This record gives sequence, C-alpha cells and structure tokens, in this order.
Amino acid sequence: MNLVLIPLFFFLFSCGGSPTETLYLPESLPSEDTIKETLSSDTHLSLLNEKATSLGKTLQEWKEWEKSLVTDKEINTYWQTEKKQFHSSFPDTDAIDRIRESIRMRIVWSRIFHKTNLSFKQKPTYQSKSNILSKINLQNSPRFGKMNSKWVIVEWSDYLCGFCKQTFPHTKKLLSKYKSEINYIHKDFPLDGDSDESLIPLAVSRCLWEKDPTHFSDHMELLYQHAKKMTKGENIQVSQWDFFEECNSKNFNARYLNLVKNDWEEAKKFGVNSVPTFWVNGRWIVGALDSETWEKVLKDTKP
Repeated sequence: MNLVLIPLFFFLFSCGGSPTETLYLPESLPSEDTIKETLSSDTHLSLLNEKATSLGKTLQEWKEWEKSLVTDKEINTYWQTEKKQFHSSFPDTDAIDRIRESIRMRIVWSRIFHKTNLSFKQKPTYQSKSNILSKINLQNSPRFGKMNSKWVIVEWSDYLCGFCKQTFPHTKKLLSKYKSEINYIHKDFPLDGDSDESLIPLAVSRCLWEKDPTHFSDHMELLYQHAKKMTKGENIQVSQWDFFEECNSKNFNARYLNLVKNDWEEAKKFGVNSVPTFWVNGRWIVGALDSETWEKVLKDTKP
C-alpha cells in the first residue's frame, strides 16, 4: 500500500511546477489617467510588448490573462476607498459595475507595470479652478465660452500629435453640444519644443485665432489635417482656409513662435508632460478621448 502512495504523493507535488505566484496588490491604485499617460509612451509600450512576448503572449492576451485572475476580494480591497470619492449615492447598479470594473483593470495594469518594472508617470499637480485660471496666461490663448460657465476645460495639445488628432472631432462635437455651458481654453504643448519647424502649426494657429477667431474650430480641423506638410514646407492649397497664406508666410512674425514657447514653459510648471492633457473643473485627464468618455467626464465633474 505504501509503495502505491509514495509515487502518487511525489507526482502531486512535482507536476505543479513552481509554487503559486503571489499576486501583486499595490497600496494604492494608479488612476485611469495615469495608466493612459504611461501607455502613451512608445518606450513603455515597447517594453510591455517585449515582456508579453517573453511570456508567450501578446500584450492584449497578457492583459486578458491578468484580468481573469483578479478576484472580487481583491476588488473589495479598494472598493471602500473608491466609494468615498463620490459625494452622492450611486444612481444605479450600472454605475457601481463601471467603478468596480475600473478597479479590476487598474489592478491588471498595476500588475503588468510591476512585472515590467515600469513606474507610473507622475500626474500633473492638483489645481483648483480659481488657482489654475489665475496662473494661466489667457490674454492670447484661443478660447470659447464665458468665465462663469458650468465647466472649464483647458486643453494642452499639438497638431502633430496623433492622439490629439484622434480626440479633436469628439471635443469639437462636445463644444457644439454644450456651447453655452463650457468655457474652453486651448494651450500649446509642442511635442518637440526645441525645433522651430515643429512649432509652425501651433504658431500658425495663434495667428489664425488672432485674425479669425469666429472660425477657429474649423481652422483647428484643417491644422490637424495638414500639420505634417506644414513642417516640411510643402505647398498647401485649401480654398476655404482664410488668412492661411498670410499666417504661413516666410515673413512670419516670430511673436507667435514665442507665444507657443511660453505656453510650453507654463504647462511644465503645472506638471503637464504629454499630450493631449485636459483640465476639467479640477480633474486632470491625460490621453485620447471619445464622445462617450467626454460625456462621462462632464458627468463626473458637474458642479
């Protein structure tokens, strides 16, 4: 009898491989904005994909695998703290489900970043509405709406930024829908602030705002379409683009370039270090947004 049990005992304790992994749980979870900002780095994405490959998976497969391991008990570890951030009761169970799913995915990315030895990128420092508006130079910045609007949105972006281009149509739609309720301010944050050529689309934008503020949202759309050509000095023919030839001339006023550089330096003092970055009624949002996410942001920041 003992001769049968000994091999069985050995089999059970040797075929399981390494001991059960201790799953990482951080003291506090990164925000969704911090995760977006970390993933917006090409360097970080390269490291994450390399680590996923070493595990025999794609990054998407790795994410889904980690997701399957997260338990309700682990979510409950953060649930009480997360609830305290909401001052009113939840309107429905769907809202609770969304928050718990957010916790689940933040646990997933925490574990993935931890295993890849990635540190979270620092979020911009908190700024209240009165504080940020008093510190931002609004004199020459493109803006729509009134100071006492329900929402104040400050956007830092660059027309050469792919995520900014992806977000712009949804932002434009939002500004049209809530026209009387949003005070929107556009600030420049060049991806390459050391090269005057890369600043040309932003500088032309400042000129267009000065000469034709009424149609500035249309100018922004055209700038996103033609920004790369502008930096290369290519000929651009757009019949509906008033003032463009004047603003893009070789006798271009250096004052506009200086305005862009001043915005760049100002943004860094707030802790902005990537684009697009938005400040909405005290909340920082980093990364691309679609219409659905924009609606959620407005709902969460409604005064």
